[in-house]
Amino acid sequence: RVAMSMLGSVTQLTGTNVEAQRWLRRALDILESEPQESLELARKATKAFDAAAELDNAADASRLVVSATFSSGDVEAAVSLASEQLEAAQRGSDLMQAYAHLMWAELMLALGKTSELKEHAAQAEQVFHRLEKMSYVAKCKAAVAQACIQECDGIESERLAQEVLTIWQNLGDKAGTAVAWHLLSAARSVSGEGNLMEPLTKALDLYKELRWSRYEATVLYNLSERQRFQPHGGAVAQRTAEEAVSIWKEIGNYKGEATAMTAVAKAMIVRGLVSDALQLVQNRMQELRSEENKQALSQLGPGCVSVLQECGAKDEALATAEEVLGITQQLGNRHEEAWILLKLAEVRNEMQLYQEALSCAQEAQTIFQELGDLSGEADAMKSLSYIYTAKREAHKSPHRQKALDLLSQFATSVGKKDVEGFQKALTQMRLYQGVDGQDVAASLGSLMEDPETYKWYVEASADYFQVSFEEAESMVGRAPLNPMQRATAFDSRGFAGGGVYLMFRFGAMGYGPSFRPIQQGYRQGHKSEAEQGDPPTALAVLRDETVEEWERVALLQAHAGVLDGALQTTALYHESFTGPISSRLRQQEIQAS
Repeated sequence: RVAMSMLGSVTQLTGTNVEAQRWLRRALDILESEPQESLELARKATKAFDAAAELDNAADASRLVVSATFSSGDVEAAVSLASEQLEAAQRGSDLMQAYAHLMWAELMLALGKTSELKEHAAQAEQVFHRLEKMSYVAKCKAAVAQACIQECDGIESERLAQEVLTIWQNLGDKAGTAVAWHLLSAARSVSGEGNLMEPLTKALDLYKELRWSRYEATVLYNLSERQRFQPHGGAVAQRTAEEAVSIWKEIGNYKGEATAMTAVAKAMIVRGLVSDALQLVQNRMQELRSEENKQALSQLGPGCVSVLQECGAKDEALATAEEVLGITQQLGNRHEEAWILLKLAEVRNEMQLYQEALSCAQEAQTIFQELGDLSGEADAMKSLSYIYTAKREAHKSPHRQKALDLLSQFATSVGKKDVEGFQKALTQMRLYQGVDGQDVAASLGSLMEDPETYKWYVEASADYFQVSFEEAESMVGRAPLNPMQRATAFDSRGFAGGGVYLMFRFGAMGYGPSFRPIQQGYRQGHKSEAEQGDPPTALAVLRDETVEEWERVALLQAHAGVLDGALQTTALYHESFTGPISSRLRQQEIQAS
């Protein structure tokens, strides 16, 4: 997250102080893995640039000082430092104020405060534009584009990324152009539109030319993640990710190495080399298990846990997560502690240790709140939603209302056969969780009664998950299967709801409108079949005709007549009850022919 907040901050450095430029580049390379050393180098570079009156470079270095302070886990100190700079700049020139506003905007990105980011970035951009400092106009736009990516606004982020690309290309800033291509790929991954590989490839070529190893490794990881899903792409993805691992090792950035290593392991798993992937992470963890490597182990650990999860080694993943949490707590980095707590919550949730998982996620949320990290707090809320949903207590999810709103949008898209709306709503539902199969069935049940809508729904699901129609149908079966289609598959005899209630009337049982929920009834098997050990089975499609639309969307409790309808279905077992209905149906068929 901190690395992303610096994307576009340091691009083409000018001036004669080459040594200070090297310090700044090195500080950026080790920002996450060695934040204290990164901080010292950024401070040295700031002083050197100030002494040489290289104001733009000094501003870049000052922002990196704040980012390194944040990366060290001292969020309060980072906020305090940026606040002091902003306050001091009010007494200075417009340019100094703009520098300070951009610094504050980038810090807000790391904290997930996107509205505040946009406000300060806009103020800075206005001044930079007036002063014709177009490189900094591009940096402001890049920060806003990243905020839009956080907000999942792919269209706006792509528009901004295109503007950033044009500015830096016009300036002849290769580093900026590389960053813009990188940013454009990230925006397209959110919007789901356009070619992702082309901008990544162009960014990679420029990063290599500039020998900007940090971002070269990042792009290699991104490429690997996409190559893995291409036909026979496992081997290519593995080689690409291994190249990224080598770069991160050379730089000495353990967090980057951990991320790239997960990509290597996933590529291995795609190729069926699960035991090799497991051995990879076990060997690397063993290499770092020593007193002097605690910092490295704490940074590499979460990535190793992810690989162990991918390999299905749940017990080892749990033990490793607990080990890394203990080390992180010893090091006193509260921010990192919160992140590893979320990883531990994820592992425990997979193992159905729901109460322990909830405790971890709630503790992480508390830490993020104390640190003022809205982005981390949002992730903790998502974790809680996942756990409550898995625990079959979706109604307790923090995102329950958001999830119900999304479910309503999802149902609307299915009813309209809107592919774009379907995919967008489903993506958001998977992100927020907070609804279960019963909720989905209640929302889509009536829609699934239409065979054409059902078929469209399965086809849209198959396209979204990139599986066959049959596989999608089995997946959909965990949610709302069409009862009528299932009954037909059972070779059942059907009975219209009106006929059912007519027979109840003949039997002196007159049901009012609120207690007539059976729309269609089915029975499989004859009474005689029970003698052979297979009793008849009955199925009914029920609908609460008394419920209003707003109640249906809100999934409020159904009328008691629905429960009574389930009991009424048992009448379909009896031939004496269904015989007259069947006779009436046969008469209608004869008349129709």
